[in-house]
Amino acid sequence: MSSSKKIVSGVIWSTFVNVINALYGFIAVPILINHFGKAEYGLIGLAMSVNVYMNLMDMGFNSTNVRFFSTWLAQNRHERLLKGFQTSLSFYSVIGLINAIVLLIVAFFSKEIFNVTIEQDSILKHLFYILAISAFCQWFSSCFDQIIKATENVAWIQKRTLLTKILMILVLGSTVWFDFSIELYFIFTCLAQLAIVPMSVGMIRRQIPYISFMPKWDKQSFREMLPYCMNIFSFSLFQFSFYNLRPVFLGIQGTVESVADYRILNGIIGIVTMLGGAFIGILLPSTSKIVAKNDKEAYYRVAYDGTKYISILISLCSFGMMTVGSEVLTLYVGKSYLYLIPWFNLWLLCTLGTHNQAISSLILAGSDIRAISYSSVVASVVGLILSWVLIPKFAIGGVCIAFTIYTLIQMLFYYCYYWPVKMYISSLRIFINCFLPYVILGAILYGLLHRISLDMPVLAIFFVKGFAFLFLYVLITFFLLNKSDKLFLSKIIKKK
Repeated sequence: MSSSKKIVSGVIWSTFVNVINALYGFIAVPILINHFGKAEYGLIGLAMSVNVYMNLMDMGFNSTNVRFFSTWLAQNRHERLLKGFQTSLSFYSVIGLINAIVLLIVAFFSKEIFNVTIEQDSILKHLFYILAISAFCQWFSSCFDQIIKATENVAWIQKRTLLTKILMILVLGSTVWFDFSIELYFIFTCLAQLAIVPMSVGMIRRQIPYISFMPKWDKQSFREMLPYCMNIFSFSLFQFSFYNLRPVFLGIQGTVESVADYRILNGIIGIVTMLGGAFIGILLPSTSKIVAKNDKEAYYRVAYDGTKYISILISLCSFGMMTVGSEVLTLYVGKSYLYLIPWFNLWLLCTLGTHNQAISSLILAGSDIRAISYSSVVASVVGLILSWVLIPKFAIGGVCIAFTIYTLIQMLFYYCYYWPVKMYISSLRIFINCFLPYVILGAILYGLLHRISLDMPVLAIFFVKGFAFLFLYVLITFFLLNKSDKLFLSKIIKKK
């Protein structure tokens, strides 16, 4: 299968699986809140938030490995690939052990760190113990997907991921049916996430028969990857901190209930953010080859056309979700949560910033990303300070306001400096031709449809408004696209 076909297949399957993932989160949250209670469910979000922050210890090796593994495969440097993979296994083994130790320390001091009762603290400690074991296993196997992505078999990864989601659905149903405790639900959820590891091992052995899963440190491989890795790490450190400290700040400055509010909104909006974020992992192996070969035509095609298609999808999802926001929250957790609507809409508007994923893949495929580190530092520091200051007064609203400022700072930097100066990409063309038309279209349709009052059940209103938005958006977008866009999309539809 050609690279272009693999990209298309990866996009389609990633979109499908991400929707399933988001729908699972969407369904699971109200079920678990009803089963465990809002405060106790907030403990799950708190434990997961702390553990997610441990992903910083990756230090940029995720993207680094995909880039270098892809390059070495293309160059048929088998020995270098083998040594690089074994070095990564060694690195992640150490990181997994550190992660586990940190979680055990947090568990020991959990009552002093978080605003929880004695009963809640006992549960929270148990969750951290479970996570400590799971974290080590997940770290060790994390580079399995990286080398599979390097072979451009992203679609296979997404198909395999469906198994995890099926297992998690079974765990969810069993939790309610057999009345599992939070701890037992957590154990089975972690096991479901690890169940696919043997499948990954088998796939790697089929694609790269000479690979070895024995950790072995190679200084030369590490030194070759380290400079790029440090650039990635410096770029992602503050960005990652901003995204993942938000629920932790809510647990410290707010209440367990506000953490639950965050999980509710994040579960819904995850449908949108997952779609935008999926493109980086799909495009990075191919864009690494484009940059290595200095293919200017493909470079600009990814930048402009890729941004246009992603903008169409993100605007559809963001404004579509805003249009049925009241109905979604009512169906999801009940009318008592409609107070979250203003923050829900503001958060959705922030997701429009993910329209740059195609260009971001080109940035990561290059060797010098130091410039974007500065914008990440400024945006993240401002966002974190604002979150800390605003949470006591606005709770979840403080997080959303801070996210808005963060997004604006990042977008201004890219549009005003990095794209035109560093990448020789026309920001004006990107904004006017590839992004703005679909944002305006989405905003207009939202303004027309979201206030419609219908004397119907909530579920019926959801489908009527949702279908109306989808139909009008797709129809108008079709007329906005040029002939080459229509031809490209028709080919994809025919192939799939």
